[in-house]
Amino acid sequence: ASLFAAYPFTPTRRVEASLGFTRYSFDEEVLRQVYVNGFPTGVQEEDLDSRSALNLFQGSLAMVGDNSFFGFTSPIQGQRFRLEVEPTVGTLQFTSFLVDFRRYFMLRPFTLAARGLHLGRYGPDAEDDRLTPLFIGYATFVRGYSSGSFDPARECQDRFGNDCAEFDRLLGSRIAVANLELRFPFIGTSQWGLINFPYLPTELSAFVDAGAAWDKNSEVDLRFDTDTTARVPVFSSGVSARVNLLGALVLETYWAYPFQRPNKGGHFGLQIAPGW
Repeated sequence: ASLFAAYPFTPTRRVEASLGFTRYSFDEEVLRQVYVNGFPTGVQEEDLDSRSALNLFQGSLAMVGDNSFFGFTSPIQGQRFRLEVEPTVGTLQFTSFLVDFRRYFMLRPFTLAARGLHLGRYGPDAEDDRLTPLFIGYATFVRGYSSGSFDPARECQDRFGNDCAEFDRLLGSRIAVANLELRFPFIGTSQWGLINFPYLPTELSAFVDAGAAWDKNSEVDLRFDTDTTARVPVFSSGVSARVNLLGALVLETYWAYPFQRPNKGGHFGLQIAPGW
Protein backbone atom coordinates (compact mmCIF):
# COMPACT_ATOMS: atom_id res chain seq x y z
CA ALA A 1 0.00 0.00 0.00
CA SER A 2 1.37 3.39 -0.90
CA LEU A 3 0.52 7.05 -1.38
CA PHE A 4 2.22 9.14 -4.04
CA ALA A 5 2.29 12.88 -4.71
CA ALA A 6 4.05 15.11 -7.23
CA TYR A 7 4.38 18.88 -7.36
CA PRO A 8 5.66 20.55 -10.55
CA PHE A 9 7.74 23.71 -10.22
CA THR A 10 8.03 24.15 -13.99
CA PRO A 11 7.08 22.06 -17.04
CA THR A 12 10.49 20.33 -16.75
CA ARG A 13 11.05 20.18 -12.95
CA ARG A 14 9.04 18.49 -10.24
CA VAL A 15 9.35 17.04 -6.76
CA GLU A 16 7.89 13.64 -5.91
CA ALA A 17 7.12 12.10 -2.52
CA SER A 18 5.65 8.82 -1.39
CA LEU A 19 4.75 6.87 1.76
CA GLY A 20 4.14 3.14 1.79
CA PHE A 21 3.96 -0.11 3.71
CA THR A 22 5.10 -3.51 2.43
CA ARG A 23 4.70 -6.88 4.13
CA TYR A 24 6.48 -10.05 3.03
CA SER A 25 5.30 -13.28 4.67
CA PHE A 26 6.69 -16.76 4.11
CA ASP A 27 5.44 -20.32 4.04
CA GLU A 28 7.88 -23.23 3.79
CA GLU A 29 7.18 -26.89 3.19
CA VAL A 30 8.91 -30.05 1.97
CA LEU A 31 7.35 -32.32 -0.65
CA ARG A 32 8.59 -35.93 -0.79
CA GLN A 33 7.74 -38.19 -3.70
CA VAL A 34 7.30 -41.80 -2.57
CA TYR A 35 8.30 -44.64 -4.94
CA VAL A 36 7.62 -48.37 -4.64
CA ASN A 37 9.45 -50.66 -7.08
CA GLY A 38 10.23 -47.63 -9.20
CA PHE A 39 6.63 -46.40 -9.41
CA PRO A 40 5.38 -43.21 -7.70
CA THR A 41 2.73 -43.99 -5.08
CA GLY A 42 2.14 -40.62 -3.49
CA VAL A 43 3.48 -37.36 -2.13
CA GLN A 44 4.19 -36.56 1.50
CA GLU A 45 3.90 -32.95 2.60
CA GLU A 46 5.62 -31.54 5.67
CA ASP A 47 5.22 -27.98 6.89
CA LEU A 48 8.35 -26.31 8.23
CA ASP A 49 8.78 -23.45 10.65
CA SER A 50 8.69 -20.39 8.43
CA ARG A 51 10.89 -17.36 8.84
CA SER A 52 9.36 -14.27 10.39
CA ALA A 53 7.48 -11.84 8.18
CA LEU A 54 9.04 -8.59 7.02
CA ASN A 55 7.11 -5.40 7.80
CA LEU A 56 8.65 -2.44 6.00
CA PHE A 57 7.61 1.20 6.16
CA GLN A 58 9.04 3.29 3.34
CA GLY A 59 9.12 6.93 2.40
CA SER A 60 10.78 8.65 -0.52
CA LEU A 61 11.58 12.14 -1.75
CA ALA A 62 12.85 12.81 -5.26
CA MET A 63 13.81 15.75 -7.43
CA VAL A 64 13.07 15.01 -11.09
CA GLY A 65 13.99 16.90 -14.23
CA ASP A 66 13.14 16.13 -17.84
CA ASN A 67 13.38 18.45 -20.83
CA SER A 68 14.14 15.69 -23.32
CA PHE A 69 12.49 15.13 -26.69
CA PHE A 70 11.49 11.54 -27.40
CA GLY A 71 11.95 9.93 -30.80
CA PHE A 72 10.19 6.78 -31.97
CA THR A 73 12.00 4.45 -29.54
CA SER A 74 14.20 6.59 -27.25
CA PRO A 75 15.02 10.19 -26.31
CA ILE A 76 16.97 12.10 -28.96
CA GLN A 77 17.69 15.50 -27.39
CA GLY A 78 17.80 17.22 -23.99
CA GLN A 79 18.44 15.74 -20.57
CA ARG A 80 16.78 13.82 -17.76
CA PHE A 81 17.75 13.34 -14.12
CA ARG A 82 16.42 11.89 -10.90
CA LEU A 83 17.83 12.39 -7.38
CA GLU A 84 16.01 10.25 -4.82
CA VAL A 85 16.34 9.19 -1.18
CA GLU A 86 14.18 6.39 0.24
CA PRO A 87 14.50 5.43 3.93
CA THR A 88 13.07 2.09 5.08
CA VAL A 89 12.25 1.27 8.72
CA GLY A 90 10.54 -1.60 10.49
CA THR A 91 11.89 -5.14 10.48
CA LEU A 92 14.86 -3.89 8.45
CA GLN A 93 16.44 -0.46 8.51
CA PHE A 94 18.34 1.00 5.57
CA THR A 95 18.23 3.93 3.17
CA SER A 96 18.33 3.74 -0.62
CA PHE A 97 19.89 6.49 -2.72
CA LEU A 98 19.44 6.94 -6.46
CA VAL A 99 21.38 9.33 -8.68
CA ASP A 100 20.45 9.04 -12.36
CA PHE A 101 21.58 11.56 -14.99
CA ARG A 102 21.08 11.26 -18.77
CA ARG A 103 22.13 13.65 -21.55
CA TYR A 104 21.24 13.52 -25.25
CA PHE A 105 23.22 15.43 -27.87
CA MET A 106 21.54 15.93 -31.25
CA LEU A 107 24.05 15.45 -34.09
CA ARG A 108 21.47 15.20 -36.85
CA PRO A 109 20.67 12.58 -37.95
CA PHE A 110 22.51 10.93 -35.03
CA THR A 111 22.01 11.26 -31.29
CA LEU A 112 24.84 10.73 -28.81
CA ALA A 113 23.31 9.53 -25.53
CA ALA A 114 25.16 9.27 -22.21
CA ARG A 115 23.97 8.02 -18.83
CA GLY A 116 25.48 7.74 -15.35
CA LEU A 117 23.61 5.97 -12.56
CA HIS A 118 24.22 5.01 -8.94
CA LEU A 119 21.78 3.01 -6.83
CA GLY A 120 22.75 1.90 -3.35
CA ARG A 121 21.44 0.72 -0.01
CA TYR A 122 23.12 2.13 3.08
CA GLY A 123 22.52 1.42 6.75
CA PRO A 124 22.62 -1.42 9.30
CA ASP A 125 20.50 -3.88 7.25
CA ALA A 126 21.62 -2.92 3.74
CA GLU A 127 23.28 -6.34 3.26
CA ASP A 128 20.61 -8.46 4.97
CA ASP A 129 20.22 -11.77 3.12
CA ARG A 130 16.44 -11.33 3.09
CA LEU A 131 16.85 -8.52 0.56
CA THR A 132 17.31 -9.33 -3.10
CA PRO A 133 20.77 -8.10 -4.19
CA LEU A 134 21.03 -5.39 -6.81
CA PHE A 135 22.12 -6.78 -10.19
CA ILE A 136 23.94 -4.94 -12.99
CA GLY A 137 23.46 -7.72 -15.56
CA TYR A 138 19.99 -6.61 -16.61
CA ALA A 139 19.93 -5.58 -20.27
CA THR A 140 18.71 -2.13 -19.21
CA PHE A 141 22.02 -1.68 -17.33
CA VAL A 142 24.93 -3.65 -18.85
CA ARG A 143 24.10 -5.79 -21.86
CA GLY A 144 25.82 -9.15 -22.30
CA TYR A 145 25.68 -10.27 -18.65
CA SER A 146 22.12 -11.55 -18.17
CA SER A 147 21.73 -14.32 -15.61
CA GLY A 148 20.19 -16.71 -18.11
CA SER A 149 23.22 -16.51 -20.41
CA PHE A 150 25.74 -17.86 -17.87
CA ASP A 151 27.12 -21.41 -18.07
CA PRO A 152 28.68 -22.09 -14.63
CA ALA A 153 30.49 -25.23 -15.78
CA ARG A 154 32.32 -23.32 -18.51
CA GLU A 155 32.64 -19.80 -17.14
CA CYS A 156 33.34 -20.17 -13.40
CA GLN A 157 37.08 -20.62 -12.89
CA ASP A 158 37.09 -21.23 -9.13
CA ARG A 159 33.85 -22.88 -8.09
CA PHE A 160 33.14 -23.41 -4.41
CA GLY A 161 29.66 -24.72 -3.68
CA ASN A 162 27.22 -22.44 -5.44
CA ASP A 163 29.65 -19.52 -5.64
CA CYS A 164 30.91 -18.18 -8.95
CA ALA A 165 33.16 -15.12 -8.83
CA GLU A 166 32.46 -14.22 -12.46
CA PHE A 167 28.74 -13.95 -11.68
CA ASP A 168 28.91 -12.82 -8.05
CA ARG A 169 30.72 -9.61 -9.00
CA LEU A 170 27.50 -8.53 -10.74
CA LEU A 171 25.64 -8.54 -7.40
CA GLY A 172 25.81 -6.16 -4.47
CA SER A 173 23.95 -3.71 -2.29
CA ARG A 174 25.38 -0.80 -4.33
CA ILE A 175 25.79 -0.47 -8.07
CA ALA A 176 27.13 2.06 -10.56
CA VAL A 177 26.38 2.02 -14.29
CA ALA A 178 27.62 4.11 -17.23
CA ASN A 179 26.34 3.91 -20.80
CA LEU A 180 27.19 5.57 -24.10
CA GLU A 181 25.13 5.11 -27.29
CA LEU A 182 25.26 6.51 -30.82
CA ARG A 183 21.70 6.30 -32.13
CA PHE A 184 20.55 6.47 -35.76
CA PRO A 185 16.93 6.61 -37.02
CA PHE A 186 16.90 3.89 -39.68
CA ILE A 187 13.18 3.50 -40.43
CA GLY A 188 10.76 6.31 -39.66
CA THR A 189 9.40 9.32 -41.51
CA SER A 190 10.78 11.61 -44.18
CA GLN A 191 11.68 14.09 -41.41
CA TRP A 192 13.25 11.55 -39.06
CA GLY A 193 14.52 8.37 -40.66
CA LEU A 194 16.62 7.07 -43.51
CA ILE A 195 13.71 5.02 -44.85
CA ASN A 196 10.22 6.54 -44.92
CA PHE A 197 8.03 3.78 -43.48
CA PRO A 198 6.27 5.11 -40.33
CA TYR A 199 4.46 1.85 -39.60
CA LEU A 200 7.55 0.14 -38.15
CA PRO A 201 9.92 2.82 -36.75
CA THR A 202 13.37 1.34 -36.12
CA GLU A 203 16.44 2.83 -34.46
CA LEU A 204 19.94 1.41 -34.82
CA SER A 205 22.68 2.09 -32.27
CA ALA A 206 26.24 1.28 -31.30
CA PHE A 207 26.86 1.15 -27.58
CA VAL A 208 29.38 0.78 -24.78
CA ASP A 209 28.12 -0.29 -21.33
CA ALA A 210 30.00 -0.43 -18.04
CA GLY A 211 29.05 -1.28 -14.49
CA ALA A 212 30.22 -2.33 -11.03
CA ALA A 213 28.54 -3.82 -7.98
CA TRP A 214 29.82 -3.94 -4.41
CA ASP A 215 28.86 -3.85 -0.74
CA LYS A 216 30.47 -2.66 2.47
CA ASN A 217 32.52 -5.86 2.78
CA SER A 218 33.74 -6.12 -0.82
CA GLU A 219 35.10 -3.12 -2.68
CA VAL A 220 35.61 -2.89 -6.44
CA ASP A 221 39.10 -3.43 -7.81
CA LEU A 222 39.23 -0.51 -10.25
CA ARG A 223 41.15 -1.99 -13.16
CA PHE A 224 40.36 -3.36 -16.60
CA ASP A 225 40.97 -7.10 -16.64
CA THR A 226 39.24 -9.54 -18.97
CA ASP A 227 40.28 -12.79 -17.30
CA THR A 228 40.14 -12.62 -13.52
CA THR A 229 37.99 -13.73 -10.60
CA ALA A 230 38.43 -10.38 -8.83
CA ARG A 231 35.51 -7.99 -8.34
CA VAL A 232 36.42 -5.71 -11.22
CA PRO A 233 34.14 -3.43 -13.28
CA VAL A 234 32.51 -5.14 -16.26
CA PHE A 235 32.27 -3.73 -19.77
CA SER A 236 30.50 -4.63 -22.98
CA SER A 237 30.09 -3.16 -26.45
CA GLY A 238 27.92 -3.99 -29.41
CA VAL A 239 25.08 -2.95 -31.66
CA SER A 240 21.32 -2.94 -31.21
CA ALA A 241 18.06 -2.33 -33.05
CA ARG A 242 14.97 -0.96 -31.33
CA VAL A 243 11.58 -1.33 -33.03
CA ASN A 244 8.38 0.47 -32.08
CA LEU A 245 5.61 -2.10 -32.47
CA LEU A 246 2.41 -0.19 -33.32
CA GLY A 247 3.03 2.30 -30.53
CA ALA A 248 2.33 -0.39 -27.93
CA LEU A 249 5.85 -1.41 -26.94
CA VAL A 250 9.50 -1.08 -27.92
CA LEU A 251 11.39 -4.28 -28.68
CA GLU A 252 15.20 -4.24 -28.64
CA THR A 253 17.43 -6.95 -30.06
CA TYR A 254 21.15 -6.57 -29.54
CA TRP A 255 24.51 -8.22 -30.06
CA ALA A 256 26.88 -7.61 -27.15
CA TYR A 257 30.47 -8.60 -26.50
CA PRO A 258 31.06 -8.84 -22.71
CA PHE A 259 34.78 -8.23 -22.10
CA GLN A 260 34.80 -9.86 -18.65
CA ARG A 261 33.38 -13.15 -20.00
CA PRO A 262 36.20 -14.52 -22.20
CA ASN A 263 34.62 -17.99 -22.34
CA LYS A 264 31.27 -16.65 -23.55
CA GLY A 265 32.13 -14.12 -26.25
CA GLY A 266 29.65 -12.10 -28.26
CA HIS A 267 26.03 -13.19 -28.22
CA PHE A 268 22.52 -11.93 -28.98
CA GLY A 269 19.91 -10.75 -26.51
CA LEU A 270 16.35 -9.47 -26.50
CA GLN A 271 14.39 -7.17 -24.23
CA ILE A 272 11.15 -5.18 -24.18
CA ALA A 273 12.11 -1.66 -23.13
CA PRO A 274 12.43 1.78 -24.70
CA GLY A 275 15.86 3.35 -24.90
CA TRP A 276 17.00 4.97 -21.69
